[in-house]
Amino acid sequence: MKKFQITILTLFAVLLTACSNGDDETTQIIVPDDPDGVRDDDIGAVVKLSEGSVVWIDSTSISNGKQTQIYTYSYRSHDAIGDTIRLTALIGWPKADVRPTNLLIGCHITITNDVKAPSNYDHSNAASDVGMLLMHAVDGDSPSNNALVIMPDYEGYGGTVSRTHPYLCQELTAHQVIDAVRAGMKLFKEQKGEMAEGWKSVVAGYSQGGAVAMAVHRLIEQAGLSDELHFCGSVCGAGPYDLVTTFRQYINDNKVYMPTVVPLILKALCENNPRLKAYEPSDFLTADFVATGVLDMISQKTLSTGDIQERLEAYTESHPGTMQFRFDDSGDYLRPDMILRPECISYLKGENVSETDRPKVEALMQALEDNSVWAPWSGYSAWQPQHPIIAFHSVSDEIVPFVNYLQALEYCQQYFNGRRFKSSFFTTHTTAGYMFFGLYCTSMIEELLQGKTSVTNKDQ
Repeated sequence: MKKFQITILTLFAVLLTACSNGDDETTQIIVPDDPDGVRDDDIGAVVKLSEGSVVWIDSTSISNGKQTQIYTYSYRSHDAIGDTIRLTALIGWPKADVRPTNLLIGCHITITNDVKAPSNYDHSNAASDVGMLLMHAVDGDSPSNNALVIMPDYEGYGGTVSRTHPYLCQELTAHQVIDAVRAGMKLFKEQKGEMAEGWKSVVAGYSQGGAVAMAVHRLIEQAGLSDELHFCGSVCGAGPYDLVTTFRQYINDNKVYMPTVVPLILKALCENNPRLKAYEPSDFLTADFVATGVLDMISQKTLSTGDIQERLEAYTESHPGTMQFRFDDSGDYLRPDMILRPECISYLKGENVSETDRPKVEALMQALEDNSVWAPWSGYSAWQPQHPIIAFHSVSDEIVPFVNYLQALEYCQQYFNGRRFKSSFFTTHTTAGYMFFGLYCTSMIEELLQGKTSVTNKDQ
């Protein structure tokens, strides 16, 4: 069954390649203090990656010769404690002599291997999220063509690979993305010229990228950057918008299909959230799970999420009696109690914990709340979007539970344009992701650019 699923995914990826259309510990919004975007020294040395073509292929014709200029650049931003750091990003624009009519801010998926970072893109995987979003940076008649595409690496990848990635630290990452956008637009102006008159911007992403896209949307509005960026909305695919509810759903289902995400989140929070500065990930993870070496695997940044999953499965097979993967129609999974310490699970379930454990689990809960993009406890429940959000989510998503979509639908109210993906086959998080990028993302971006987001909570 597992080999069959992998074969289908591989075939589908090939198909897409050929047929793709200070003391205060609360989170704060930081408004950039330079009205011109970035100072002259904010742009690092520009490194030209390639003049290779990104060929646009749609369902009716193959247009050869349409190429994209692709660069990587470094830019100044700030880390969780306010220190200045230089991050990296990928930028692409049409090679043809056209002025971009739109700005597409691309937010990449969860990665654990630095080679998958946008600035390391080498044209070898056109069906990846980076490749699919870059396809908009070509001249053409489609409203989503002629785009200036900017895709940040996120802290911890690309030029900052030696740093811990602040995985799902939403406000921090959103601010760093905006810094990349402002620096990238300045770079484009210096290298190429002005955007087309009346240009518009959209932010889009799937999985981690979906949550980052919604966090960027929120920051653009709350920091007063909508006019500067000609902002018209976001396309958010299957994002973990609410970390507390996500963890609780894992516990309720008694299944965690992608165990790697738990230490990814805990490692990021322990290093970037002041509430957890006194703790280590191992304070929340079971000794058996730590013994698998998963934290070291994450730190190496040479293994993909699939590689880590395979190593975890191999470890459990060679160490019987510690943990055991089980399998159902959605894939392999571990029980939450094999990953999280009992006191963490008890507190998330609303049960009593010892006075010794209470400070630790309360700090964990508050850190998860801090980094939820949209939830009544996140501190942003008063935010009502002024621009549309188009959200896409499989109702059977096993990695990012569908409850994330339902929470966003409840709190975003009239500005939420939902797309519930239902299918008898393509139901998992990964397969729905292929569908998102291959069949739906472009049309959703065009809905925003053309102001046609009138459908709410629609089934696909």
